[in-house]
Amino acid sequence: MIGNPQLFVLVSLAVITLLIIWLAARFRKVLLPMQGMIISMFFGMSVSLTVGVLFGVAYHGNLFHSTMIAIGIGVLAGSLCGVWFGLLAILEGFMAGMMGGMMGAMLGAMINVEQSGMLIQLLLLMTVSTIFIILLLKTPRHATITTKRWLLKPVLLGLIVLAYAIGSDVFIW
Repeated sequence: MIGNPQLFVLVSLAVITLLIIWLAARFRKVLLPMQGMIISMFFGMSVSLTVGVLFGVAYHGNLFHSTMIAIGIGVLAGSLCGVWFGLLAILEGFMAGMMGGMMGAMLGAMINVEQSGMLIQLLLLMTVSTIFIILLLKTPRHATITTKRWLLKPVLLGLIVLAYAIGSDVFIW
């Protein structure tokens, strides 16, 4: 039931989760509590949607198992991301993980395998974009640009995400 494409997605989500938790811990002093809530909600929802579609397709006839796995992973990811921002961010990540897990598993059970590859790739890319949200929100409002060197970081990060998206096309279905 679980093959190499599914393992690629799960390992990618694990690495992204560790990276997001590290970024949240690193920038928790710079980000406002409301921004932390948004980050944990967005991340918990996108992870649980991705896992829900993945397991909804893998366990096509068993909606209960795919829903429980997606909810568990989404709740864990959203809550761990919100730990650095306070109790409300934890609750926001928890509830977004629950809701996304249910919706993703239902969506995965409704589509067939041929349709799921592109959807999982899109949801995985949405999950990776959480990195951009953290980096965008941590930038001060009144920051001034003194050199053109500032362009190097977003361009490099964009190229890495683009290479990941194109490379994942090889592994996903």
